[in-house]
Amino acid sequence: MPFQYESAEYGGLFELTCILYEGTITYSRTSIKAPGTDLDPNFTFSAEISNGDYVGLHVNTGNTPAATGLLPVVTCAAATAPIIGRVINEPEWSNAPQATQATWADMLAAGYYRTATVEFFTVTGAHSAFAEGTTDVLVGAPLKWSLATDAWVDAGTTYTGAFSFHYWPTAANEEVLVGFGTYAAGSGDTDCAGSDVIA
Repeated sequence: MPFQYESAEYGGLFELTCILYEGTITYSRTSIKAPGTDLDPNFTFSAEISNGDYVGLHVNTGNTPAATGLLPVVTCAAATAPIIGRVINEPEWSNAPQATQATWADMLAAGYYRTATVEFFTVTGAHSAFAEGTTDVLVGAPLKWSLATDAWVDAGTTYTGAFSFHYWPTAANEEVLVGFGTYAAGSGDTDCAGSDVIA
């Protein structure tokens, strides 16, 4: 039986809607239509993500809880973006741009990105909880619970079973999405949850 891109062929996995970081989005109108009518837009991506692709967490300081609406941001799996899961449906636009877009902060602010459902490997669950960022909480970074601050804090590169889906750099409590699962450090980024990727 050939492999099919269907969710969890051999068992149920944890799923979340995610923002897709696909690099520069190039906009053009190249379709051929009758004279005097508008042309359909055409989009190309420098790092396109498709149904069935493996993805990793997008480690970027712009991926704050406020900027993402608490949604995780994923990108093409790579050595610096170890595999966290797999896309299981066709990506859909949040807000299709009307010009080429290359600056991630601007793209997040305007919703110029696509979203898709991702099934997460060895992530057993996630919930929103407070993080405290005296030491910057990075995307994918291991977390530990602080009784003193009543919040999750950075755990360095010691994997504890909890990690952050978002970036939070401030010495105050802020709600982030915390994921739970068992991971070890990857070779390309020892501070990001995921399964190792090599060249």
